[in-house]
Amino acid sequence: MMKNIFFYTALLFFTGCCALLDAQNVPAGAETVMPDSVYKAPLLDSTLFGADICRLIETGPGAKVDLHRSVAVDTAFYVHLGKNAEKKLHGYRIRLFFDNKQNARGLSEEVEKSFMNDFPSIPVYRSYTNPYFKVAAGDFRTKSDALRALQLIRESYPKAFVVKDIINYTPLE
Repeated sequence: MMKNIFFYTALLFFTGCCALLDAQNVPAGAETVMPDSVYKAPLLDSTLFGADICRLIETGPGAKVDLHRSVAVDTAFYVHLGKNAEKKLHGYRIRLFFDNKQNARGLSEEVEKSFMNDFPSIPVYRSYTNPYFKVAAGDFRTKSDALRALQLIRESYPKAFVVKDIINYTPLE
């Protein structure tokens, strides 16, 4: 219960900081009410995952903000970051290879190398789960993203298919 209170306190504090930053950019006498139909929620940027946002606001490029916060809020924030650093992100990958034959290790290495040459911008992962060697590609947050990439990949790898997997954090586009 106390952990949640600390987290929500830190969240409210950060929200207030953002409101103050936004208020500083509004000209004097300007209308600040925005109709609900115009407001769009911002995308979360996963490049900030695990970052101390308050320090980024204070020391970032063009920073003109001094934040004064209690030690308890800082402590709660760092405890929350520490616990969430180990969280996994569920998403999708494209399975390129899945086999358990005697020569499966060598074949998986070949598939990995050829995929890296064909699609250098898509990360590729080779793993072994007894008794199978597997090669998967991509870190897709949604199945529709994975299916779009699968259409391109199937031209070179006709047996490829989409699987649910634990993925790495990638920046949102």
